Amino acid sequence: MRKTKWVVAIVLIPVLLASPAYAKEQLKPLTIQLNWVTNVQFAGVLLAKKRGWYEATGIDLTVRGWKKGVAAVDEVVVGKAQIGVTEGADIIKARSKGNKIRAVATQFQKAPFCLVSKKNLGIETPEQLTQKKIGTNTAAAILMTKIVLADAGLKYNEITPVKVGWDIQVLLDDKIDVYLGYINNEPLSMKEKGYEANVIPAFKYGYDFYSEVYFVTDTMIQKYPDLIQAFLNVTMRGWREAFKTPKATAEMIVAEYYPKGSVSQQTESLKIFHTLATVGTAVGDNMIGIMDKDYWQKGVDILLKFKQIEKKIPAEDLFTLKFVQKTFTSK
Repeated sequence: MRKTKWVVAIVLIPVLLASPAYAKEQLKPLTIQLNWVTNVQFAGVLLAKKRGWYEATGIDLTVRGWKKGVAAVDEVVVGKAQIGVTEGADIIKARSKGNKIRAVATQFQKAPFCLVSKKNLGIETPEQLTQKKIGTNTAAAILMTKIVLADAGLKYNEITPVKVGWDIQVLLDDKIDVYLGYINNEPLSMKEKGYEANVIPAFKYGYDFYSEVYFVTDTMIQKYPDLIQAFLNVTMRGWREAFKTPKATAEMIVAEYYPKGSVSQQTESLKIFHTLATVGTAVGDNMIGIMDKDYWQKGVDILLKFKQIEKKIPAEDLFTLKFVQKTFTSK
């Protein structure tokens, strides 16, 4: 009888070890704070999570979408999240204030910010913005506008800023001439409503910042480098897969994470994000996430010029390539 009990016990041990409940306890918890709602803007992360790739590499990932009053930098600095996603300009501002955070990869080489208008108005260049009513809704949008205008030799007082909300209807109703938005959003929404749009991408006119940057604290880098590496390995794999299957990825994200979204709009957004993620990297999908010291320095110089930071800080303090380089694939 005793022999039978021991045999049963020995058989049960591997079963318990293989059970989901047991495996879950062995995973390392990791929280990522996004800077917007869960949609294809974060397709690499969401696809990888849905497919179980983080768990397969030993990570129990919690994804936190943006909510009013939540700032990704603050969440990471105080330890509520270990990894954050934010704009390159935010990284520079935070570091200049003494926050010990550092970029470990970037989703997009160029920012999706833009100035959009109805095509019939013929506004195609920054020079044509003078005396136009431009809708603004955030400090970041105002800064972007000032940078674009300055690149064309213009000043902010040469336009008529109008405080608006987040609904592009104000542009469609001709209450303003130009709306500050994102090339993956407002122009697509206008198209769905039957309007043609002119788009002035900010990155073509002096807005030199990385966008949707993955960042962590210096302490995280020192104490948990393997966890950061594992996260980025999976995440960049997720992005490469998402870019190969934009429609299927959009369908999954709308179904699982973004029920109010449009599959067609999300699909087109993902195609645009593919361009933003690979432009300038020379080898496209093989080096998603790469960053450059000179480009970070451009961002520092811009913020100093527009008095967004008080002093110049070294670009090398803002990022590290030690993790993202290990995620690159060969052709």
